[in-house]
Amino acid sequence: MKSIKTTGTLLFLLIYISLAAVAKDKREWKTGSLVSITDSRSNRVINNPTGGVQTVEDVEYRISVLFDGMIYVGSYWPRWKWSYAPTDFVVNDPIEISIDGKEMYIKRPVNSEIKTKVIQRIRQDDHLKAQPPSPKQQHSLRIEVVTVVKSAWIFS
Repeated sequence: MKSIKTTGTLLFLLIYISLAAVAKDKREWKTGSLVSITDSRSNRVINNPTGGVQTVEDVEYRISVLFDGMIYVGSYWPRWKWSYAPTDFVVNDPIEISIDGKEMYIKRPVNSEIKTKVIQRIRQDDHLKAQPPSPKQQHSLRIEVVTVVKSAWIFS
């Protein structure tokens, strides 16, 4: 009886793992452009097994990808010191992504992938409106203001 239960459990695990592999292969990958990667660090205090306290540092990476007129911002929290840190990406390079609801999967340059949680979606035109004007635009605005002031003096 015990071997039947063990066999059933192993069969269930095998089916579950194979279904997960099939679901992974069915993702629709699309090419976007990496806009930015930023990190944010914070400290927290935890109890350790000896009864003392210990300060640990948490890091959150925010990965922004432009795809089809929309910027998707994904949040990635490596949980361990030895977890993957996304330092092998190059901003403005093409990047393969798959979006599934609130999850964004990103293909790494070494053919593995990371899973992020989509925390923000920004329309590309809204993103451009929110950007400060470039120095060249600021300079041209300043010239126009000076011209208006000079013409006011001439006509006064």
